[in-house]
Amino acid sequence: MVDAPKGASGRVDAVNAGGALAAPFFSNIGQAVRRGEFFAGLFILGFSNGIFERITWAIEKGTIENALLGTFGISVLVWVACFIAVSLLLRQPPEPVTRNDLILGVAVIAAVLVPSAKVSWMALTGLGIYGLRCFEAGAPARRAAFVILAVTVPMFWSRLVFAMLSDWILRADAILVSLIVGTQRVGNTVGFADNSGYLIILPGCSSLADVSLAVLGWALFTQALTRRPSLKDVLWCLAACSAVIVINVTRIALIGLHREHFELLHGAVGASVASFLALVAIVGINVIRVRDDLFARS
Repeated sequence: MVDAPKGASGRVDAVNAGGALAAPFFSNIGQAVRRGEFFAGLFILGFSNGIFERITWAIEKGTIENALLGTFGISVLVWVACFIAVSLLLRQPPEPVTRNDLILGVAVIAAVLVPSAKVSWMALTGLGIYGLRCFEAGAPARRAAFVILAVTVPMFWSRLVFAMLSDWILRADAILVSLIVGTQRVGNTVGFADNSGYLIILPGCSSLADVSLAVLGWALFTQALTRRPSLKDVLWCLAACSAVIVINVTRIALIGLHREHFELLHGAVGASVASFLALVAIVGINVIRVRDDLFARS
């Protein structure tokens, strides 16, 4: 019988326990960093790279003060969602980082090194899907993974969907506006009520951006309920989406009805009021939903 060489016993144990030989360097990383902290770091890294272009654009467009006041052109809901995701990850009970986690981490870091925000959002999508698969139901990290996926909806996926279906989406908005204004519609244009010309609905006026934020708000409140979404929850999500569509379409219709107030309704004031009302609608509907759920449990 031949004895194992000196120093080989640890490697033999590693093979017997995990079925593969673990590199000491990666093993040390897995023991030094908690799993929740590791995922939080990856999320912050990917999110920072994903929003870098928007932040620089917002600063170049005006002053740093105005960029801060405008939250760098990123919805308050997105910032709140990021805070909640990181908080949930840091609340994850201590457990070591696995080898698959490290492989995922290398992939996310590689994506961040690519000078493209789109690659970072796709990497964060993968991070969220991986978190849903590897963490137990109800665990803080699993709930954070759900929030991370929801964040990618308004920041990336809704824009991709719009790029593919922009004509259909803008025409749908135009149809709703024409029904209120009562004038002819041609493609994504709607006639002014005073017959002085046509109002063109451009991508920046689309309801899809607000709808994606409604989905994000629904996801945040879903995690507040700490249970799996049901069909009733989906109906609440549709209610929030419908509310923000009504707000956006009403604003555009008011422009069509009152061309003399075009600058007011279409400018910063009109946009700010519409965004505020949409935020109130999203939060309000979801608060009613949570209250309804609490009453049902009691």
